[in-house]
Amino acid sequence: MNKTVFMDKSNILGHITMADSADFSKKDIKMDCGDGKSCDMNLDCMKCDKANCTIRKYDYDKMGKEVDLMERVRLKKANRENLYSITPPFPKSNFLMELSNACNHNCLFCAHQKMHRKPHKMSKETGFRILREAYELGTREVGFYATGEPFLSKELPEFISEAKRLGYTYVYLTSNGSLATPEKIRQVIDAGLDSIKFSVNAPNRKMYKFIHGKDDFDKVFEHLKYLNQYRKECGRNFKIYLTGILTRFTESLKDDYFTVFDGLADQIVFKYVYNQGGYMPEIDPLLRCECDKEERRACNLPFDAISVTAEGYLSIENADYDNMLIMADLNKVSLKDGWYGEKMKDMRRRFMEDDLEGTICDGCVHHDCRMAKPTMPECSVIEGKYNFSDEQVRKRIRDAGFTIYVPMSADLIHPGHINILKKASLYGKVIVGLFSDEAISSYKKPPVMTYEQRKIVIENIKGVDEVIPQKTKDYTDNLIALKPDFMIHGTDWRNGPLAQVRQKAIDLMKTWGGQVVEPEYTEGVSSSQIKQKIHSITDRH
Repeated sequence: MNKTVFMDKSNILGHITMADSADFSKKDIKMDCGDGKSCDMNLDCMKCDKANCTIRKYDYDKMGKEVDLMERVRLKKANRENLYSITPPFPKSNFLMELSNACNHNCLFCAHQKMHRKPHKMSKETGFRILREAYELGTREVGFYATGEPFLSKELPEFISEAKRLGYTYVYLTSNGSLATPEKIRQVIDAGLDSIKFSVNAPNRKMYKFIHGKDDFDKVFEHLKYLNQYRKECGRNFKIYLTGILTRFTESLKDDYFTVFDGLADQIVFKYVYNQGGYMPEIDPLLRCECDKEERRACNLPFDAISVTAEGYLSIENADYDNMLIMADLNKVSLKDGWYGEKMKDMRRRFMEDDLEGTICDGCVHHDCRMAKPTMPECSVIEGKYNFSDEQVRKRIRDAGFTIYVPMSADLIHPGHINILKKASLYGKVIVGLFSDEAISSYKKPPVMTYEQRKIVIENIKGVDEVIPQKTKDYTDNLIALKPDFMIHGTDWRNGPLAQVRQKAIDLMKTWGGQVVEPEYTEGVSSSQIKQKIHSITDRH
């Protein structure tokens, strides 16, 4: 298996958006811009004006089966000439068709749980016509997925077959994999499918059930095994991919994917969770990964993506759960007229001018919760303001019953302690392991307040459920007794007197499937610094 993560630096052939760049270190990335000099491949590439840039000039006609998933994702997001314009070239790829808007899973981060649309499946008459129109306009790739599960459509093999008959060079789909039975796998592969991607958003059964809302981990695993078996039997070189949408609950589990799914996928690719096209702004405070520092999303979709809903509408966003971003009714106009229509041109202008107020894109781009109305009310069931309630997500987290262990000395409470506890409370029940006076004295000066005094303070901080003593600076005894799902500790323990027990705690947590989460330490504040300031003041007086 090609052990590649989304943020890997190997075989880079295109750019990334802000949404996909969270774990990039630009100092490690150098690309030839065509003038004999290398440049940093970073977000400025989106504004690159170097005419000879090898990335900008990449031939999209070469994006066939020979290009791996990592490269394909980057190529689709590359800054092509004339891309960001009112009338961009008709896309050769990035064409998605929603055969069904129904889904048999209920992923924690997915706006499908809020969807008001009635279940709908695309008719063959409508779908075949749109496939033909897109092909005649130059599109050579099509993916069958969007807001729903494609295997819920009985006509899926027929759509694949029709696309290959028309001449599409690359036909693919994304599925949660739970319905991909051996019979259905054979049907779609025999119809001509070039690649299949399973979306598996946790590498173990317990976390999978929490994220997906269904206990289908074992079933999906078996279907992956059969995919590999059938590829050997039928002799067809279709690709098998696995993706994981990382949340704060799973971001530390990336390595586990490669252990669990070893040999079952050609590539494993990760993406950070995002707010589903503006529908899920609660992602930012509740599920967003600790290492994702993005402040604004860059979006290529109005310029370089065709998304067709099950009803036959042209949308900006493939995750347009309630048809809030419809640009044209393709039952009434051609795909070409929809793509170059006045509504689509106006939306592109608004994107280029950052004038998105009133659209659901506004909240997506700016990581915010903003009033949104449908672009074509006649195609949407939403009336007035869209419901941004986060209660369903919060309830799922509460009901999961995760135990969170937070060790701290908390001699003098400061914003750093509060930040850690606030983050911990997002995961579940917070148990603070408060260092005893003896434990603190074993590696630094004795505390100002006694254990009992500190305990009273910590117990009265919002989000703390329980306080227990930690009698030594070694976490082993409490971790074994509690077996918490998560242990949360600031990055300050990576160096200094606690560094020696850090790896021991990480290894111990792994023995029962627990995770260690390390939020960035709050700079500029510490108990030691506060004490020094107090001493300096008293010394002057």
